[in-house]
Amino acid sequence: MAGKKNNGVVAVISDLTNEQAAQLTKEIIKAKRKVAPKGRGMISSGMKENIGLIINKGRERLLEQSATVKKRRK
Repeated sequence: MAGKKNNGVVAVISDLTNEQAAQLTKEIIKAKRKVAPKGRGMISSGMKENIGLIINKGRERLLEQSATVKKRRK
């Protein structure tokens, strides 16, 4: 696939059982490996009332990873 790699995907899926959350996590990871094997990312699951915290922590983690990659390139 040609084109700039400047897109991302964020999905929030709630009202799941532990088993459903685990299965979705497994399938998302499998699809990511197939579709974008060199793509970076993170996946997290938790209680519905903590979704905001989970998203914020993930955002912070991705920003830290981006800063580390930029330092290595210099």
